[in-house]
Amino acid sequence: MAAFISTAAGVGLLLVIIYDVYATVLHSSARYGPIGERLDRGVWGAAREVAFKLSRKGRHKFLNFVGPFMLPLLLLIYILLLIVAFALIYYPHLADDFTATGEAVGRGFDESLYFSGMTLTTLGYGDITPRTGAMRFVAVFESAVGLISITLAITYLLTIYGALERKRTSALALYHQAGEGADAAGLIAHHYVEGQFYGLRDALSAATRDLQSLLESHVEHPVIHYFHPPEVYKSLPRMLFLLLESCSLIRTSLDSEENSDLRNYPEVRTLEASARHVLGELLLSLDIERRQRPRRETPAEAEEDDERWLRRYRQSVERLNRAGIATRRDLNAGWEEYRAQRQEWESKLQRLSLHLGYDWEEITGDRDLDYAADEEKEEPQEEG
Repeated sequence: MAAFISTAAGVGLLLVIIYDVYATVLHSSARYGPIGERLDRGVWGAAREVAFKLSRKGRHKFLNFVGPFMLPLLLLIYILLLIVAFALIYYPHLADDFTATGEAVGRGFDESLYFSGMTLTTLGYGDITPRTGAMRFVAVFESAVGLISITLAITYLLTIYGALERKRTSALALYHQAGEGADAAGLIAHHYVEGQFYGLRDALSAATRDLQSLLESHVEHPVIHYFHPPEVYKSLPRMLFLLLESCSLIRTSLDSEENSDLRNYPEVRTLEASARHVLGELLLSLDIERRQRPRRETPAEAEEDDERWLRRYRQSVERLNRAGIATRRDLNAGWEEYRAQRQEWESKLQRLSLHLGYDWEEITGDRDLDYAADEEKEEPQEEG
């Protein structure tokens, strides 16, 4: 009976590991296996609790180590669990079905772990060998699992770091267009030269493609969520803010006659729809909507939001005017439209930013654009 329980436990654990590897590494899904999901969320949750007690610079440096730590940790846990699973299968048969060089094989579980580890890693010292057909088959199967695991681990690491490189490249393109900060109006003005817009449609199309590619990477490999760049401009929340804010400004602040073609660009509508879709999918993947339900704002908080948005809208309009871009004559109507759009996506993006370790002000720079552009600057004080 003990032999049956040990073997069944080993086979059951092996099946759980195989499913987790399939769901986490091989299957393109926003959700991953129970082992990987619990590990990543547990480690990230604990790291965030510590990080937000540190300074801004210290928080980003600390969280920057978490993703590179979780990735090899998950692979190590897979290896250790595989060793234990096969050791449970070998353990009841150790004394009768194995031979050892120089002395008899003991009955301890440590010998089973030793043989399983040597077999999985394909070291094969030869001091313990199976002598029955069934155990030889299991040993060969474990060696194959070990080789497959090594291949998958290398491929997985290359895929993850390739996706992270593409993310940094996309973020850097936006960074230079947006005045090296969170200046969405600057991003629009960057493409306005001698009274005309140049290359803006191509830039919006490229941003849409980059967003869709980044979403696929995050869906296929959710561990990418937890790679926290210390440079805020390389973060996905900053990218989403710049693109959503740019679309809002184009649609609400530009003159409807002189810039009617730009306001009606299909590239603007497509980018806005893509950015909102990506934001929704990320919230779903990280289960933020359920675990961080938005709290009801007090009237004072709602008024503070309105003041912050109005200040940002006026600053953006002034920035566009300085660049020579014709803006809306009826700014009050434009402000009301802008306010409605910020209300639609801000709370969602704010929760995503907080979950990923960024405070809202450093993402948007609504109170101080210099704070969003300067990674070393101290947090601005509240007015009043």
